[in-house]
This record gives sequence, structure tokens and C-alpha cells, in this order.
Amino acid sequence: MPRDPKITPITRHEPRTFYATRTTRTKSSEVWDLWAVEDGRRIGFLSIVDDANVVYALATVKKGTSHDEVADLVDGFFPPSSTDATMREIVISDYETDPAVVESDLASDG
Repeated sequence: MPRDPKITPITRHEPRTFYATRTTRTKSSEVWDLWAVEDGRRIGFLSIVDDANVVYALATVKKGTSHDEVADLVDGFFPPSSTDATMREIVISDYETDPAVVESDLASDG
């Protein structure tokens, strides 16, 4: 049975320290914001791409966030039954201070 795309799957970590909300989805990729359960603050993001050979996951999380919990989340989002990929690569990086938001104008000068 396919998972409900709006619900964070249950991880092996109880109690969970964060939850995820999906921000975008394409046929082979998803991007999720990660939020602390304790205070509702954004603690990072998770981007997953399934190229049918490898499931690539890239997460950037606030220092102190459980990397095992992030890996369990990826396992929940892309279990073996949901992909033809035979490998999974997960890269998790930490940050200490809140990253700056940089906006770019994509409009053409014409």
C-alpha cells in the first residue's frame, strides 16, 4: 500500500524529536522541511532523489539533530517496496547558526 504523502512515517525513534512537512514533489524526488517537535522551529530540510538505481538523500539539520532519526525517515519515505533502486546514499550535514536566506531574481533582463 502506498504511503499517504502528507504524513511523516513513523520512525524507530520514539519519541520522535522532529517531524517533516513536504514542500515539493516530482515524479522522482521530494523535498521536506524538518521541524522540532519540542518548539515547532525549523531544524533543517531533506531532499530525496530516486533515479531508479540509487536513492540519494541530502539533509541539512541543526547541530544536535539525530542523524539516525534522519536516516530512519529516509527509510520510511523510500522503503524497498517503493523503488527499483538497489542502493541508498544518505548525506547529512549539520549547521550551528541559522543559515541566511538568499533570494535571487530569476527574471530575464530581456
